[in-house]
Amino acid sequence: MGDIAEDWREFREHKRRRNREAGDRNMASADPTGWTQHTEYHWSRTYQGDRLDFWPSTMTFRFRGETHHGNANDFINAARDAGLREG
Repeated sequence: MGDIAEDWREFREHKRRRNREAGDRNMASADPTGWTQHTEYHWSRTYQGDRLDFWPSTMTFRFRGETHHGNANDFINAARDAGLREG
């Protein structure tokens, strides 16, 4: 193959390495307090009577049928500060 194929291989490897490093940082900063840990990478809890699923390595969470990106604990704290109650 030509140089372009080699460039794409290097790009994909760089992207994989960057994503692994980000996942490792996210897992190191994640706080498991109050969560049911199904696996190292999938946590859940009940919030306002509904299930909230959280994948800390990608900082992705799902609540009431919608997928969000960010820290689920920050989401809970922001809702609490806005006057919503945890259930």
